[in-house]
Amino acid sequence: MIIMDSDEYKAWHEVGHAAICLHLGGDLDCIEFLDENSQGFAVARGCYVTPETERSVACGGIAAEILLFQKGLIDGIDVNDPDVVTEVSARIFSNAWQDHQDFIGRQVTEDNGFTKEEKQEFMNFAIEHVVPVFRQYFERMQLVVRELRASRSIDGSKVRELLGINVSR
Repeated sequence: MIIMDSDEYKAWHEVGHAAICLHLGGDLDCIEFLDENSQGFAVARGCYVTPETERSVACGGIAAEILLFQKGLIDGIDVNDPDVVTEVSARIFSNAWQDHQDFIGRQVTEDNGFTKEEKQEFMNFAIEHVVPVFRQYFERMQLVVRELRASRSIDGSKVRELLGINVSR
């Protein structure tokens, strides 16, 4: 089981961005944990995409989190308890704040937050277009997460190799 906001959970989020980027023909420099960051964030660096694939890549992190949730892999989460589902949804959206802005293409502020429609579009796009891709890569994504957690940084070519996406750019 995966603990929300753990290194493993954060790794899944970033591997999600990287996996959809590579799947759609993009390129990737690396994925790494930002050890100098007190919150232990991770980042997929140099995910080069086209304007047509940019929205999918923005949804990659939240789609990976949704998939973990759907598979019942998040520790302590009862998917049958609506209060828990609401709380988890709020945390997932919080984790993807910047990604959500990238997806909708505008800066969000306290005075101009995400609309209900923008939230729904972001979630629906992730579920309908990105999660199905991750279902085919799930076992290989586990390998990338394991490698990232062990080494704290993983080169884009290694990510490509572990995912079995051997298209060189």
